[in-house]
Amino acid sequence: MSEVGNDEEYGARKHTALDHSAIGSLIREELDRNNKYFEFAQGQIEKDRGFYKHLYTYAVSFLAFMVIVAGYFQYSSVSQMRSDMKASVDAEIETDKAEMATLRAQALEASSEAHSTVNQELANVRTEVQKRIDTEFRSENIASLVATAAKERTEKELSGIIRSETSAQVAKGIQDQSPIIRKAVEDQTREAVKELEPTIKESVDKATQDQVKQSVAPIQLQMATYADYIRMGNLATLARSDNRSALDYLIKVALGNARESADPELRQLADSTAGAIISETDNGLRLSVQFKEKQTPDAMKKFLASTIVREREAALDNYPPDDKSILPILIQMIKSDGSITVLHKAVVRFNGLTKQSFGFWNTKEILEWWDKNSTLYQ
Repeated sequence: MSEVGNDEEYGARKHTALDHSAIGSLIREELDRNNKYFEFAQGQIEKDRGFYKHLYTYAVSFLAFMVIVAGYFQYSSVSQMRSDMKASVDAEIETDKAEMATLRAQALEASSEAHSTVNQELANVRTEVQKRIDTEFRSENIASLVATAAKERTEKELSGIIRSETSAQVAKGIQDQSPIIRKAVEDQTREAVKELEPTIKESVDKATQDQVKQSVAPIQLQMATYADYIRMGNLATLARSDNRSALDYLIKVALGNARESADPELRQLADSTAGAIISETDNGLRLSVQFKEKQTPDAMKKFLASTIVREREAALDNYPPDDKSILPILIQMIKSDGSITVLHKAVVRFNGLTKQSFGFWNTKEILEWWDKNSTLYQ
Protein backbone atom coordinates (compact mmCIF):
# COMPACT_ATOMS: atom_id res chain seq x y z
CA MET A 1 0.00 0.00 0.00
CA SER A 2 2.93 2.34 0.73
CA GLU A 3 4.30 1.81 -2.78
CA VAL A 4 0.91 2.57 -4.35
CA GLY A 5 0.62 5.67 -2.19
CA ASN A 6 4.03 6.81 -3.29
CA ASP A 7 3.09 6.30 -6.94
CA GLU A 8 -0.18 8.27 -6.42
CA GLU A 9 1.83 11.06 -4.84
CA TYR A 10 4.22 10.89 -7.78
CA GLY A 11 1.30 11.20 -10.23
CA ALA A 12 -0.13 14.11 -8.27
CA ARG A 13 3.22 15.80 -8.26
CA LYS A 14 3.50 15.23 -11.98
CA HIS A 15 0.17 16.94 -12.65
CA THR A 16 0.94 19.65 -10.11
CA ALA A 17 4.24 20.34 -11.84
CA LEU A 18 2.44 20.69 -15.13
CA ASP A 19 -0.18 23.06 -13.60
CA HIS A 20 2.52 25.09 -11.84
CA SER A 21 3.95 25.84 -15.27
CA ALA A 22 0.58 27.26 -16.26
CA ILE A 23 0.43 29.16 -12.96
CA GLY A 24 3.89 30.57 -13.54
CA SER A 25 2.81 31.66 -16.99
CA LEU A 26 -0.25 33.50 -15.54
CA ILE A 27 1.91 35.15 -12.89
CA ARG A 28 4.41 36.27 -15.47
CA GLU A 29 1.60 37.71 -17.58
CA GLU A 30 0.23 39.63 -14.55
CA LEU A 31 3.69 40.92 -13.65
CA ASP A 32 4.20 41.98 -17.27
CA ARG A 33 0.89 43.86 -17.02
CA ASN A 34 2.04 45.59 -13.81
CA ASN A 35 5.37 46.41 -15.36
CA LYS A 36 3.51 48.01 -18.23
CA TYR A 37 1.54 50.10 -15.68
CA PHE A 38 4.78 51.21 -14.05
CA GLU A 39 6.33 51.94 -17.40
CA PHE A 40 3.26 53.96 -18.31
CA ALA A 41 3.49 55.92 -15.03
CA GLN A 42 7.17 56.55 -15.49
CA GLY A 43 6.50 57.68 -19.05
CA GLN A 44 3.88 60.11 -17.79
CA ILE A 45 6.26 61.45 -15.14
CA GLU A 46 8.94 61.93 -17.76
CA LYS A 47 6.45 63.74 -19.94
CA ASP A 48 5.45 65.93 -17.00
CA ARG A 49 9.06 66.72 -16.26
CA GLY A 50 9.52 67.69 -19.88
CA PHE A 51 6.42 69.78 -19.65
CA TYR A 52 7.69 71.51 -16.50
CA LYS A 53 11.03 72.11 -18.14
CA HIS A 54 9.24 73.77 -21.01
CA LEU A 55 7.09 75.60 -18.48
CA TYR A 56 10.18 76.82 -16.63
CA THR A 57 11.65 77.95 -19.91
CA TYR A 58 8.42 79.73 -20.66
CA ALA A 59 8.46 81.21 -17.17
CA VAL A 60 11.98 82.52 -17.60
CA SER A 61 11.01 83.86 -20.97
CA PHE A 62 7.92 85.37 -19.42
CA LEU A 63 10.08 86.85 -16.62
CA ALA A 64 12.35 88.40 -19.17
CA PHE A 65 9.34 89.60 -21.02
CA MET A 66 7.94 91.06 -17.84
CA VAL A 67 11.25 92.75 -17.12
CA ILE A 68 11.13 94.23 -20.52
CA VAL A 69 7.50 95.15 -20.05
CA ALA A 70 8.30 96.56 -16.62
CA GLY A 71 11.06 98.61 -18.07
CA TYR A 72 8.81 99.54 -20.85
CA PHE A 73 5.90 100.51 -18.64
CA GLN A 74 8.16 101.88 -15.99
CA TYR A 75 7.31 99.55 -13.08
CA SER A 76 7.42 101.34 -9.89
CA SER A 77 10.13 99.13 -8.56
CA VAL A 78 12.20 96.17 -9.55
CA SER A 79 11.54 94.44 -6.23
CA GLN A 80 7.83 94.44 -6.87
CA MET A 81 8.43 92.76 -10.22
CA ARG A 82 10.60 90.07 -8.58
CA SER A 83 7.99 89.39 -5.97
CA ASP A 84 5.39 88.95 -8.61
CA MET A 85 7.59 86.64 -10.62
CA LYS A 86 8.53 84.57 -7.55
CA ALA A 87 4.90 84.26 -6.58
CA SER A 88 4.07 83.11 -10.09
CA VAL A 89 6.91 80.57 -10.12
CA ASP A 90 6.03 79.28 -6.64
CA ALA A 91 2.48 78.82 -7.74
CA GLU A 92 3.64 76.78 -10.74
CA ILE A 93 5.92 74.67 -8.54
CA GLU A 94 3.12 73.98 -6.10
CA THR A 95 0.95 72.96 -8.99
CA ASP A 96 3.68 70.54 -10.20
CA LYS A 97 4.07 69.05 -6.74
CA ALA A 98 0.36 68.46 -6.54
CA GLU A 99 0.40 66.72 -9.90
CA MET A 100 3.41 64.57 -8.90
CA ALA A 101 1.65 63.54 -5.71
CA THR A 102 -1.42 62.67 -7.69
CA LEU A 103 0.62 60.54 -10.13
CA ARG A 104 2.43 58.84 -7.26
CA ALA A 105 -0.86 58.02 -5.63
CA GLN A 106 -2.16 56.65 -8.90
CA ALA A 107 0.94 54.48 -9.30
CA LEU A 108 0.60 53.10 -5.78
CA GLU A 109 -3.04 52.42 -6.36
CA ALA A 110 -2.22 50.62 -9.65
CA SER A 111 0.47 48.52 -7.92
CA SER A 112 -1.89 47.59 -5.12
CA GLU A 113 -4.56 46.71 -7.62
CA ALA A 114 -2.05 44.58 -9.58
CA HIS A 115 -1.00 42.69 -6.43
CA SER A 116 -4.59 42.13 -5.52
CA THR A 117 -5.34 40.88 -9.01
CA VAL A 118 -2.32 38.51 -8.94
CA ASN A 119 -3.33 37.13 -5.54
CA GLN A 120 -6.84 36.60 -6.77
CA GLU A 121 -5.57 34.84 -9.90
CA LEU A 122 -3.26 32.63 -7.81
CA ALA A 123 -6.17 31.68 -5.58
CA ASN A 124 -8.24 30.86 -8.65
CA VAL A 125 -5.37 28.81 -10.12
CA ARG A 126 -4.93 26.87 -6.86
CA THR A 127 -8.63 26.13 -6.80
CA GLU A 128 -8.56 25.00 -10.42
CA VAL A 129 -5.48 22.83 -9.85
CA GLN A 130 -7.08 21.19 -6.83
CA LYS A 131 -10.21 20.50 -8.82
CA ARG A 132 -8.21 18.98 -11.69
CA ILE A 133 -6.16 16.84 -9.32
CA ASP A 134 -9.32 15.58 -7.65
CA THR A 135 -10.81 14.85 -11.07
CA GLU A 136 -7.67 13.00 -12.24
CA PHE A 137 -7.51 10.89 -9.10
CA ARG A 138 -11.10 9.84 -9.70
CA SER A 139 -10.45 9.07 -13.39
CA GLU A 140 -9.22 5.86 -15.06
CA ASN A 141 -5.96 7.53 -16.17
CA ILE A 142 -4.54 7.81 -12.69
CA ALA A 143 -5.65 4.24 -11.91
CA SER A 144 -3.88 2.99 -15.04
CA LEU A 145 -0.77 5.01 -14.19
CA VAL A 146 -0.71 3.62 -10.65
CA ALA A 147 -1.19 0.05 -11.94
CA THR A 148 1.59 0.45 -14.50
CA ALA A 149 3.98 1.90 -11.93
CA ALA A 150 3.13 -0.88 -9.49
CA LYS A 151 3.69 -3.51 -12.18
CA GLU A 152 7.05 -2.07 -13.18
CA ARG A 153 8.16 -1.84 -9.58
CA THR A 154 7.01 -5.38 -8.89
CA GLU A 155 8.75 -6.75 -12.01
CA LYS A 156 11.96 -4.94 -11.09
CA GLU A 157 11.91 -6.29 -7.54
CA LEU A 158 11.00 -9.79 -8.73
CA SER A 159 13.77 -9.72 -11.34
CA GLY A 160 16.33 -8.95 -8.67
CA ILE A 161 14.96 -11.67 -6.39
CA ILE A 162 14.84 -14.23 -9.21
CA ARG A 163 18.39 -13.38 -10.33
CA SER A 164 19.75 -13.62 -6.83
CA GLU A 165 17.93 -16.85 -6.10
CA THR A 166 18.92 -18.40 -9.43
CA SER A 167 22.58 -17.49 -8.87
CA ALA A 168 22.50 -19.01 -5.41
CA GLN A 169 20.79 -22.18 -6.67
CA VAL A 170 23.18 -22.59 -9.61
CA ALA A 171 26.22 -22.06 -7.38
CA LYS A 172 24.86 -24.62 -4.91
CA GLY A 173 24.11 -27.05 -7.76
CA ILE A 174 27.63 -26.66 -9.19
CA GLN A 175 29.14 -27.18 -5.76
CA ASP A 176 27.03 -30.29 -5.18
CA GLN A 177 27.84 -31.69 -8.63
CA SER A 178 31.52 -30.67 -8.63
CA PRO A 179 32.86 -34.28 -8.39
CA ILE A 180 30.71 -35.34 -11.35
CA ILE A 181 31.62 -32.23 -13.32
CA ARG A 182 35.33 -32.70 -12.54
CA LYS A 183 35.20 -36.34 -13.65
CA ALA A 184 33.34 -35.38 -16.86
CA VAL A 185 35.94 -32.71 -17.64
CA GLU A 186 38.77 -35.19 -17.01
CA ASP A 187 37.12 -37.83 -19.20
CA GLN A 188 36.53 -35.36 -22.01
CA THR A 189 40.10 -34.07 -21.76
CA ARG A 190 41.48 -37.61 -21.79
CA GLU A 191 39.39 -38.48 -24.87
CA ALA A 192 40.48 -35.29 -26.64
CA VAL A 193 44.14 -36.01 -25.93
CA LYS A 194 43.71 -39.61 -27.11
CA GLU A 195 42.15 -38.43 -30.37
CA LEU A 196 44.98 -35.95 -30.84
CA GLU A 197 47.75 -38.48 -30.14
CA PRO A 198 48.44 -39.20 -33.86
CA THR A 199 48.60 -35.48 -34.59
CA ILE A 200 50.79 -34.84 -31.56
CA LYS A 201 53.10 -37.73 -32.50
CA GLU A 202 53.33 -36.52 -36.09
CA SER A 203 54.08 -32.96 -34.95
CA VAL A 204 56.72 -34.16 -32.48
CA ASP A 205 58.31 -36.44 -35.11
CA LYS A 206 58.37 -33.69 -37.68
CA ALA A 207 59.84 -31.19 -35.21
CA THR A 208 62.46 -33.76 -34.17
CA GLN A 209 63.36 -34.59 -37.77
CA ASP A 210 63.60 -30.91 -38.67
CA GLN A 211 65.87 -30.30 -35.72
CA VAL A 212 68.02 -33.29 -36.58
CA LYS A 213 68.24 -32.26 -40.22
CA GLN A 214 69.12 -28.72 -39.23
CA SER A 215 71.85 -29.98 -36.91
CA VAL A 216 73.17 -32.74 -39.19
CA ALA A 217 72.96 -30.89 -42.53
CA PRO A 218 76.32 -29.09 -42.16
CA ILE A 219 77.99 -32.35 -41.11
CA GLN A 220 76.35 -34.21 -43.99
CA LEU A 221 77.52 -31.55 -46.41
CA GLN A 222 81.05 -31.79 -45.05
CA MET A 223 80.95 -35.58 -45.14
CA ALA A 224 79.62 -35.47 -48.71
CA THR A 225 82.54 -33.23 -49.65
CA TYR A 226 84.98 -35.64 -48.04
CA ALA A 227 83.27 -38.55 -49.79
CA ASP A 228 83.59 -36.76 -53.13
CA TYR A 229 87.32 -36.26 -52.55
CA ILE A 230 87.73 -39.90 -51.57
CA ARG A 231 85.74 -41.00 -54.63
CA MET A 232 87.85 -38.83 -56.92
CA GLY A 233 90.98 -40.35 -55.39
CA ASN A 234 89.60 -43.82 -55.97
CA LEU A 235 88.74 -42.94 -59.58
CA ALA A 236 92.24 -41.61 -60.13
CA THR A 237 93.69 -44.84 -58.73
CA LEU A 238 91.42 -46.97 -60.91
CA ALA A 239 92.20 -44.91 -64.00
CA ARG A 240 95.93 -45.34 -63.41
CA SER A 241 95.22 -49.06 -63.09
CA ASP A 242 93.86 -49.17 -66.67
CA ASN A 243 90.18 -48.71 -65.72
CA ARG A 244 88.53 -46.97 -68.65
CA SER A 245 85.20 -46.13 -66.91
CA ALA A 246 87.14 -44.34 -64.15
CA LEU A 247 89.01 -42.30 -66.77
CA ASP A 248 85.76 -41.52 -68.61
CA TYR A 249 84.19 -40.19 -65.38
CA LEU A 250 87.28 -38.11 -64.62
CA ILE A 251 87.05 -36.60 -68.10
CA LYS A 252 83.32 -35.96 -67.53
CA VAL A 253 84.05 -34.13 -64.28
CA ALA A 254 86.87 -32.15 -65.92
CA LEU A 255 84.51 -31.07 -68.75
CA GLY A 256 81.88 -29.85 -66.20
CA ASN A 257 79.28 -32.52 -66.96
CA ALA A 258 79.14 -34.25 -63.55
CA ARG A 259 77.82 -33.39 -60.09
CA GLU A 260 81.33 -33.03 -58.68
CA SER A 261 82.08 -30.37 -61.31
CA ALA A 262 80.35 -27.82 -59.05
CA ASP A 263 83.37 -28.01 -56.73
CA PRO A 264 86.25 -26.14 -58.45
CA GLU A 265 88.89 -28.13 -56.56
CA LEU A 266 87.38 -31.48 -57.54
CA ARG A 267 87.10 -30.36 -61.15
CA GLN A 268 90.71 -29.27 -61.20
CA LEU A 269 91.77 -32.54 -59.60
CA ALA A 270 89.86 -34.56 -62.20
CA ASP A 271 91.30 -32.50 -65.06
CA SER A 272 94.87 -32.93 -63.80
CA THR A 273 94.50 -36.65 -63.20
CA ALA A 274 92.79 -37.35 -66.54
CA GLY A 275 95.36 -35.23 -68.38
CA ALA A 276 98.27 -37.07 -66.75
CA ILE A 277 96.78 -40.49 -67.59
CA ILE A 278 96.11 -39.46 -71.20
CA SER A 279 99.65 -38.09 -71.56
CA GLU A 280 101.15 -41.23 -70.06
CA THR A 281 99.05 -43.44 -72.31
CA ASP A 282 99.86 -41.49 -75.48
CA ASN A 283 103.55 -40.96 -74.81
CA GLY A 284 104.45 -43.88 -72.62
CA LEU A 285 106.50 -46.82 -73.77
CA ARG A 286 104.15 -49.65 -74.73
CA LEU A 287 105.66 -53.07 -75.46
CA SER A 288 104.00 -55.24 -78.06
CA VAL A 289 102.34 -58.37 -76.74
CA GLN A 290 103.05 -61.54 -78.73
CA PHE A 291 101.21 -64.83 -78.95
CA LYS A 292 103.09 -67.93 -78.00
CA GLU A 293 101.86 -69.48 -81.22
CA LYS A 294 101.19 -67.91 -84.58
CA GLN A 295 97.51 -66.98 -85.03
CA THR A 296 95.37 -66.46 -88.13
CA PRO A 297 93.44 -63.22 -88.64
CA ASP A 298 90.17 -65.02 -87.89
CA ALA A 299 91.61 -66.44 -84.68
CA MET A 300 92.86 -63.05 -83.66
CA LYS A 301 89.37 -61.57 -84.28
CA LYS A 302 88.11 -64.03 -81.68
CA PHE A 303 90.85 -62.90 -79.28
CA LEU A 304 89.63 -59.32 -79.77
CA ALA A 305 86.43 -60.38 -77.98
CA SER A 306 88.31 -62.18 -75.18
CA THR A 307 87.69 -61.26 -71.52
CA ILE A 308 91.45 -61.27 -70.92
CA VAL A 309 93.04 -57.87 -71.50
CA ARG A 310 96.44 -59.30 -72.53
CA GLU A 311 94.80 -61.42 -75.25
CA ARG A 312 92.95 -58.39 -76.63
CA GLU A 313 96.21 -56.40 -76.63
CA ALA A 314 98.08 -59.22 -78.40
CA ALA A 315 95.37 -59.49 -81.09
CA LEU A 316 95.57 -55.73 -81.74
CA ASP A 317 99.35 -55.73 -81.85
CA ASN A 318 99.62 -58.70 -84.27
CA TYR A 319 96.61 -58.22 -86.56
CA PRO A 320 97.55 -57.46 -90.20
CA PRO A 321 97.94 -53.65 -90.44
CA ASP A 322 96.11 -53.21 -93.77
CA ASP A 323 93.10 -55.43 -93.09
CA LYS A 324 90.15 -53.00 -92.91
CA SER A 325 87.66 -55.71 -92.12
CA ILE A 326 88.63 -55.26 -88.49
CA LEU A 327 87.15 -51.72 -88.40
CA PRO A 328 83.65 -52.73 -87.08
CA ILE A 329 85.35 -54.71 -84.30
CA LEU A 330 87.55 -51.74 -83.48
CA ILE A 331 84.49 -49.49 -83.29
CA GLN A 332 82.88 -51.90 -80.84
CA MET A 333 86.03 -51.94 -78.72
CA ILE A 334 86.26 -48.12 -78.79
CA LYS A 335 82.65 -47.96 -77.72
CA SER A 336 82.71 -50.38 -74.76
CA ASP A 337 86.13 -51.89 -73.89
CA GLY A 338 86.97 -51.34 -70.22
CA SER A 339 90.76 -51.17 -70.61
CA ILE A 340 92.49 -47.89 -71.28
CA THR A 341 95.41 -49.70 -72.94
CA VAL A 342 93.12 -51.70 -75.22
CA LEU A 343 91.17 -48.50 -76.05
CA HIS A 344 94.39 -46.68 -76.90
CA LYS A 345 95.64 -49.48 -79.18
CA ALA A 346 92.20 -49.80 -80.85
CA VAL A 347 92.12 -46.05 -81.63
CA VAL A 348 95.71 -46.15 -82.94
CA ARG A 349 94.80 -49.04 -85.27
CA PHE A 350 91.55 -47.21 -86.27
CA ASN A 351 93.45 -43.99 -87.11
CA GLY A 352 95.99 -46.01 -89.16
CA LEU A 353 93.27 -47.70 -91.23
CA THR A 354 91.10 -44.56 -91.75
CA LYS A 355 93.94 -42.02 -92.01
CA GLN A 356 92.46 -40.01 -89.04
CA SER A 357 94.11 -38.53 -85.95
CA PHE A 358 91.58 -38.91 -83.14
CA GLY A 359 92.73 -38.91 -79.56
CA PHE A 360 91.91 -42.17 -77.87
CA TRP A 361 89.74 -40.34 -75.33
CA ASN A 362 87.58 -38.71 -78.05
CA THR A 363 85.28 -41.70 -78.34
CA LYS A 364 82.19 -39.60 -79.05
CA GLU A 365 83.78 -37.87 -82.04
CA ILE A 366 85.12 -41.22 -83.34
CA LEU A 367 81.67 -42.87 -83.19
CA GLU A 368 80.00 -39.88 -84.88
CA TRP A 369 82.62 -39.90 -87.67
CA TRP A 370 82.14 -43.63 -88.19
CA ASP A 371 78.35 -43.28 -88.44
CA LYS A 372 78.83 -40.82 -91.29
CA ASN A 373 81.67 -42.61 -93.14
CA SER A 374 81.31 -46.33 -92.42
CA THR A 375 79.91 -47.05 -95.91
CA LEU A 376 83.26 -46.08 -97.41
CA TYR A 377 84.94 -49.08 -95.67
CA GLN A 378 82.42 -51.82 -96.25
